[in-house]
Amino acid sequence: MKRTLIFLFLCIPLMALAQTTLTPEQKLEQAQRQLEEAKAALEQAKADAAKAKAEAEAKAKKEAEDKAKASEVEKKIAEMNAEAERLSREAAALREAANKAQTGTKTTTPKANTATNTVGNTTSDAWVVPTTAATAAVRTKNVDTDSKANKDIYLQKGLIPEVNGQVMWTETISVPGATADELYDKAFAYLTALTQDKNQLEGSKVALVNKGEHSIVATIREKLIFSSSFLSLDFTQFNYVLQATCHDGEATLTMNRLTYRYDVQGNVSDLSAEQWITDKYAVNKKHTRLLPVSGKFRRATVDRKNAIFDGFAQALK
Repeated sequence: MKRTLIFLFLCIPLMALAQTTLTPEQKLEQAQRQLEEAKAALEQAKADAAKAKAEAEAKAKKEAEDKAKASEVEKKIAEMNAEAERLSREAAALREAANKAQTGTKTTTPKANTATNTVGNTTSDAWVVPTTAATAAVRTKNVDTDSKANKDIYLQKGLIPEVNGQVMWTETISVPGATADELYDKAFAYLTALTQDKNQLEGSKVALVNKGEHSIVATIREKLIFSSSFLSLDFTQFNYVLQATCHDGEATLTMNRLTYRYDVQGNVSDLSAEQWITDKYAVNKKHTRLLPVSGKFRRATVDRKNAIFDGFAQALK
């Protein structure tokens, strides 16, 4: 009996060991459970990481957008200031060129600003950007650019005048008895109406005024139409600058800085008047006919210029 008890006591650890030892099937099952748990933990970690990343990216994007908006506003302000300065310099150059064209070699010195120039709520003695634009029922007349009766006019030598290498038209209209202020108001109304014509494009505007000097500068962006039909429209974007300067009894209009942007089935050409519509580029060597493409630009430009200057003269009466 004693031996039996001793044997049983010796077998108890072995039995416990046998109960804690897993079979291969149990080990596999345990490993599979651990693997599933690890996979679940990994997926959760990925989801948490993706959420954190998305939140960080959204925050960074919003901060970037806010910064970009602020930068864009600052850029717009800087561009507007730069444009005002450029137009002011351009107006001064135009005035000097117009005076040279009228007086030959005589150069005029800008007179002292003795008048007050009021635009909106701003009072100044110099060039300013107008904040309001008066409307006027003034329109330039339509011109038949294909008029055969006047085709020889476009072949005239020197039809496109150049001043210091730049295409420029200048004309002084005499209006006896009219004051500089009266002519300024009429010129401003005419140029304002011109920038609101049906063929005008974005950017066409009265850009600068100087009431003290009775001078106005308009930058024009418009469609210059060569031909129009039910199925097609042939035109170019026509850009130029007009400056009107008024004195007692007369007003001078100058047109220069002429450029074109011509789009033919997606092929865009940027052209200057100096290298496109002058005698050298738009008329054949014998001076007997206009060249096919540049010739139509020359013809349409001359007609448009005539319409503008005629309308200006009529507006001052």
